[in-house]
Amino acid sequence: MRKVVTRALVAGALGAVALGLDGGVASADDGPAVWVLPGVDAGALLGPTVGLPTGALAPVDGLLTYLAG
Repeated sequence: MRKVVTRALVAGALGAVALGLDGGVASADDGPAVWVLPGVDAGALLGPTVGLPTGALAPVDGLLTYLAG
């Protein structure tokens, strides 16, 4: 039972450290706001990945638009 609790605490601590690497409190920049906790913004970490789905699906959208006429 102690090992399970220890592993859960270590995983929680690693998660908190990973979120803390973002810089902590949100700042007023032009990037997208991705709120992890109230006052903690992960937008700086996830900003570069926001456009990936749109860019990947653009050819499919163009094909469907062409086929729809």
